[in-house]
Amino acid sequence: MLTKMYLTNFLSFKERTEFDFTASKYSILEKTNITDNETLKGALFIGPNASGKSNALKGLSFLIKMIKGEGTSFSRHRCIFSANPIVIVEYEFIFNGKKVFYTIEYDIQTNSISENLKIDDITVLQRHGNTGELRIGETLTRDEQLDSETLFLRTASFNTGRFPQEPTLRELMEFLQNSYIIDGYNLGATYGKSITKYAEEFGIEKINKYLDAFHYDFFVEYGSESTGAGLTISIGSDKKSVFFKRKTFPIPNTIINESQGNQVFADLLPNLINVIENPGMLIIDEFGNSLHNKLAEKIIRFFMENAAHSQLFITSHHTNLISNSVFRPDQIDLITFKGETGSQVERLSQFKPRAAQNIEKMYLGGMFEGLPLYEEI
Repeated sequence: MLTKMYLTNFLSFKERTEFDFTASKYSILEKTNITDNETLKGALFIGPNASGKSNALKGLSFLIKMIKGEGTSFSRHRCIFSANPIVIVEYEFIFNGKKVFYTIEYDIQTNSISENLKIDDITVLQRHGNTGELRIGETLTRDEQLDSETLFLRTASFNTGRFPQEPTLRELMEFLQNSYIIDGYNLGATYGKSITKYAEEFGIEKINKYLDAFHYDFFVEYGSESTGAGLTISIGSDKKSVFFKRKTFPIPNTIINESQGNQVFADLLPNLINVIENPGMLIIDEFGNSLHNKLAEKIIRFFMENAAHSQLFITSHHTNLISNSVFRPDQIDLITFKGETGSQVERLSQFKPRAAQNIEKMYLGGMFEGLPLYEEI
């Protein structure tokens, strides 16, 4: 699991900025929101528009996309108001008590990557430019023809068959491969891109099981037609769709004609299921768009209660999520933009709120960082 992240010269984070995902001394939600190794099961990034919240998530997404080979670019992530040509991202993970520290540096001027990965302070993987070395036990592997847009960690993983001789690296790669990114616009939700793919591969039994667990007044079907409440909807024998039906009034409806809230929730479910049942990260920008506040709270609580070794990282403007009943104070990261020094982050726990205090009210009252100010001119 991810315990820390550092961003330097990365988008709006000009100075080296630490994101700490380890538990503090708070006892709030300690049975649900933290793991056995005192790692937080994720964080909420909150702050004004254009403060850098999404950029913090992009720091997490960057590594996932690079490992999955989904095509991203170092040059597009450099801080545009900095003269520094070096972009640096650093990640600290813990798996089975072993600490993994992975650093990536990219020089915009020379178009070269440097990588260094340590397990418990022992260098296992390093790379300078086109040359990389991987040491597993007594075996040293060199590669002198590395691609300038591909991480050596990804290349070494595929070349060794997913690190069969190094269980910690294998767990790291499985964790990253089982991580998912959902943008705030939910572009594929209208057409049910994720849930349709999931239904085609695995059926809808598990989807409905989770909807039942949420006490949601809908279930889904997958096929060419659906019948209920005296109505049959058919889309043609050569096509299939996800259909929604209310439990209290089972009239069928195709996902493309459903409410936006149902579309967003349904399309979120496959990724939510995957990270609850297998270790990984779920990263959602603008979480809560089109969802009722209570449903947004329910999703987070459900994740925290049911995910044993996964993490949920979100941005949101739903201030009801700033609550000791949803997130711990050390899970709430307040992001502000400080002009020429760039974006900065402070954990709400640094302000030491008490368990009984209404931290949403305190936030809206301006007692913490990260509150937008819209004064009349």
